[in-house]
Amino acid sequence: MVQQKKPTPRNNSKSPLSPTAEEILRQQQRILDSPEFNATKAQIAFLKFVVKKTISGDSDEIKGYTVATQVFGRKKDFDQNTDPIVSIHANKLRRALEHYYLTAGTHDTLRIDIPRGTYVPTFSIPAKTYTDKAEPNSSKPEMRHENSWPRLLVRPFKCLTGDADENYLSIGLATELAIELTRYQDIRVIFQDPHVYGRRLSDTGIRFVIDGSIRRDLPGIKVSIRLNDTKTDTQLWGDTHKCDLDPSQLSVFEEEVARIIAVRVAGEHGIISNTLASESKIKPPSELTTYEAILRYHEFDRTLTSESFLRAMEALEYAARIEPGCGQVWSMLGRLYGNIYSLEFPCFESALEKSIAFAEKGVRMNPDNQRARTILALNRIFNNEIPAALEEAEKALALNPNSLSILDGIGYLLTLLGEWKRGRALIKRAIQLNPYYGLYVHYALWVDWVRQEEYEQAHLETLNFSRPSIFWEPLMKAATLGQLGRFEEGKQAVKNLLNLKPDFQTRGLRLIKHYIKFEDIIERMVNGLNNSGLKIELSR
Repeated sequence: MVQQKKPTPRNNSKSPLSPTAEEILRQQQRILDSPEFNATKAQIAFLKFVVKKTISGDSDEIKGYTVATQVFGRKKDFDQNTDPIVSIHANKLRRALEHYYLTAGTHDTLRIDIPRGTYVPTFSIPAKTYTDKAEPNSSKPEMRHENSWPRLLVRPFKCLTGDADENYLSIGLATELAIELTRYQDIRVIFQDPHVYGRRLSDTGIRFVIDGSIRRDLPGIKVSIRLNDTKTDTQLWGDTHKCDLDPSQLSVFEEEVARIIAVRVAGEHGIISNTLASESKIKPPSELTTYEAILRYHEFDRTLTSESFLRAMEALEYAARIEPGCGQVWSMLGRLYGNIYSLEFPCFESALEKSIAFAEKGVRMNPDNQRARTILALNRIFNNEIPAALEEAEKALALNPNSLSILDGIGYLLTLLGEWKRGRALIKRAIQLNPYYGLYVHYALWVDWVRQEEYEQAHLETLNFSRPSIFWEPLMKAATLGQLGRFEEGKQAVKNLLNLKPDFQTRGLRLIKHYIKFEDIIERMVNGLNNSGLKIELSR
C-alpha cells in the first residue's frame, strides 16, 4: 500500500497554532494584491508554485530543475550550472518579500519567506503575534476585553417647558431611549449619572453621553438631543423632533423617537461605530479589541472589497481565539463564511459548513440577538433549508418587530423567502426611518420587481444597489436591460460582469441559485442575460 502524503505546510514557528493552508493562501493573496510587492509575473508564478507544492505536502519536489521546467519553461535538458535563471529570480523574489514585510506587511500576522539555500518557503507567525495568540487566557487580554465595548451614558432630559407637571415627558423619553439602546448588544448603556465623585466621565470608562431637553413649541413640544464624546470634548451629533401635546400620541411619539435616535447613534453603521472604526483603522489584529474586530466586518459589509475582506477575516479569527465566549464574533464569522460561499471567494474550504456551524454557535450564545438569527437564516437559505430559514427570520422579527436596526435585514430575508408583501413593507419602513439602512435591500426589491415582470421598476433598483466591487451589480443591470430591449447598455453591463467574474458563463446559474430560489425569476434573469449577449450554461 502506498502511503499518501499529508498536506502539512512547512512552518518554522514553535507556535501550536500553525497556519492552515487557507491562512497561507490568504496571506499569499494579500501580498500579491499589495503595490509594495515589487515582483515580476515570472516571480509571482515562482511564489505560487512553491507555496502550492508546500501546502500540498510535496515540498520535496521543489528543486531548481522542477522550478526551471515547470515555471520558467526551460526544456528537459536544463542545466542549472550553466543557466542560473532560478537562483536569479529566487534572489529577486526574496528581496520583494523582504520589502513587502518592511512596508505594507509590517503588522501582518503571517510571514512567507524563502530562506537562502533552498526554494522551499517557510510560513511563520511573527514573535509579537505569537505571544498574543499563545496566551489567550493571560490576564492582559482578559482585562482588555472587560472594557473593550463602548459605554454610553443616557442622562435624564431637562424639562424646560416651565411646567413642573411635565417633567414626566423628559423622564419618559430618556427612559424609552435607554431601553431601546440596550437592544444594541455591542453598546454598554448606563442610565443616569454614575457615582463619579468629582472625576471626569472619560475617567470612568464612559466615552459617549446623550443629553437632551424638552421645550415648548406651540402647539406642542420640541425635543433636542445631543451626542457628546468625552474623549475629545466634542458634540458628534444633534437632532430635534416635534410633537403635539396629544396625550394619546405621546407614548407613540416617545417610542418612535427612541428608535430613530438609537439606530443613528448605536446602529452598525451609526455614529459611534463610525467614530471608533476610523480610530482603529490602522491597528494590527493583535491590538484590536473584540468590538473593533466586529467593526472590521462592518467595514467589509459596507465596501465589499478584497482588502476589507482580509482585514475582517484576520480580525475576527483573532478575536475568536482571544474571546471565544463572544457570540457576536461567531455570528460575524458565520456571515463572513456565508459571503465566501455565496460569492465563491477562492482559497477556502468547507465555507458553507463553517458558515452554518459558526452562525449556529452565535445563536446558541445569544438566542435573543436579532442579528445572530438573521445571519443564521441567510446561511440556511444558501444551504437550501428554506423552512428552517423562514423559521429563523420569524424568530428574529418576533424578538423586536419595531427595531429599526434590523428591519432592513429581516425584510430582505422575507423577500428572498417569498414573503413578498411583508418583506417589501419592512424594507420600505427601514428606508424611510433608518438613514443607515443596508443597500442590499434594493437587491431584494429588484428580485420582487423581476418576479412581477416590472422591469422599469427593477432597473431603478439596480441604480440604488451601488455595489460596484461585486458581480451582482452588473448582473442585475445586464438581466434587466436585456428584458427592456436596451441591448447596447446590456452588453456593457455584461462586459463589466465578466471583468468581475470571468467564469460567470459556466458558474452563473449556480451563483444565481445561491440567492434566488424561484425558477420563474431565474428564467427571466437568464433570458435577460441572453438578450444582452451572455449565454450561461444551464446544466443543473
